[in-house]
Amino acid sequence: GEKVELFVNGVSKGFGEQSKRFLFTFKNIAWESGELKAVSYDAQGSKLSEFAHRTAGEPAQVKLTLHTSPQGFYADGADFILVDVEVVDARGQRCPTSNAMIHFTLDGPAEWRGGLAQGPDNYILSKDLPVECGVNRVIVRSTTQAGKVTVRAASEGLKGASVSVSSKSVRTENGLSERLPGAGLPSYLDRGPTPEGASYTVTRIPVGIAGATSAVHQDRLQRSYDDNELSEWTNDGNIRTGWVTYTLEREALISEVTMKLTGWRMREYPIEIMVDNQVVFSGRTERSLGYVTLPVKPTRGKTVTVRLTGANTENDAFRAIVELSGNIELDLFRDPNAGASEGQLRIVEVEFYEPVR
Repeated sequence: GEKVELFVNGVSKGFGEQSKRFLFTFKNIAWESGELKAVSYDAQGSKLSEFAHRTAGEPAQVKLTLHTSPQGFYADGADFILVDVEVVDARGQRCPTSNAMIHFTLDGPAEWRGGLAQGPDNYILSKDLPVECGVNRVIVRSTTQAGKVTVRAASEGLKGASVSVSSKSVRTENGLSERLPGAGLPSYLDRGPTPEGASYTVTRIPVGIAGATSAVHQDRLQRSYDDNELSEWTNDGNIRTGWVTYTLEREALISEVTMKLTGWRMREYPIEIMVDNQVVFSGRTERSLGYVTLPVKPTRGKTVTVRLTGANTENDAFRAIVELSGNIELDLFRDPNAGASEGQLRIVEVEFYEPVR
């Protein structure tokens, strides 16, 4: 909508101040228990939509909601049910401030797989599980024995709840079920068949590298184009040796150069790129989370040279990121032979592309 009106318990508090397309701010609104409703209007003042939140009452009971496959619950040892657990008020409305501990019991031929919550060991496999913001979910897996399965939930001071489902027997042969889990499920083709033809557009074609030369570490050059992100080529830290000339498999119109350079998230490399000795790019590479693609002046040639033109600079552009392994891949100081960092050219992978004609 173009404007939004706020109502507190049926009383209008006026129209909000729009700061973003979908953000309207209402100032000096005192808290009241009850109903908070927003109504949107178009530019002509016609109502478009409305939505209300209502204050929940005191926690009164536990509510369980059972989810199974549309075909039911099968005793094949692999099927499962999901059970939503909520703490609700006397009207059945979820209490979003409740973090009550729920105590579960399971009866029947099934295996408890539990749920997750913040706490000791994340409550994995525990039958005591708190709701968070009034809600959580648990999983129960079938066994190979059919029968009635019942999940009960209780919490101190609240009315408890239970749900039941009967698992269906499954015919097996040599321990394997003859039933496919998705067999018989409905298909929805309302949007029609998949259109014929490719679902993507190719804008560039890779040009292979036949070989390369450099001033130092010739034996490592293939590492810069071996499609292995755990290997790299580096010079000796001297700016004058910071260059590599690649010989292409064929003459091509080079329009893009994609590179992954060591220290990609911290380091800017001042480089020059030449195609058959014609400068097609001059500038600094961006800090990134991996590969950078440099649009170059489309130029036809058989060789491409990447050359360091000055000292590179370092500054972590993504300080909040911590690798899952706890290590920085190919970090700046791993290779003791790389020399002074400001004079390093360290290439993990380089790729050359020509446009689709």
